[in-house]
Amino acid sequence: MLTILQAEPERLWRSREIAELLGDVTLVATYRQLARWAEKGMIKRVRTGRYAANTQETAPFA
Repeated sequence: MLTILQAEPERLWRSREIAELLGDVTLVATYRQLARWAEKGMIKRVRTGRYAANTQETAPFA
């Protein structure tokens, strides 16, 4: 999932799009993982159901 988000860091990804790209992952599992990563600051939750990669300047683990 992180690779997908980082491929286009300025794009606002929908949870459903990410789940579809992964194929064998349920939408519910995708929601849960994205929420966990957003809480930890690994990705940005832009609004409900929309996520984006952290940029170099904002990444807490960079």
